[in-house]
Amino acid sequence: AGGKKSLFGWGKQLEPRPLGPLEALALGGFDEEQVWQQLELRNKPLLRYVQTSSRRLRPALEKEDSEDAASTGTGDDEEGEEQSG
Repeated sequence: AGGKKSLFGWGKQLEPRPLGPLEALALGGFDEEQVWQQLELRNKPLLRYVQTSSRRLRPALEKEDSEDAASTGTGDDEEGEEQSG
């Protein structure tokens, strides 16, 4: 149980903004199901945050990949040849 609590606390310290209603994971007097429910309260907003951030980053990453491919002269065609050959 201590591992879950320290991992939860570490994750809270790294949050870019509050994700979920809990400041800390409460273990005392709670059964396993109740602890998992607390984790789910944080995981749902965390998942939304990651999905939104990923959608925002994707165009920049695709642009960077295409610029790298153009500057090195590599592209999707060469990758396809490697896979089939």
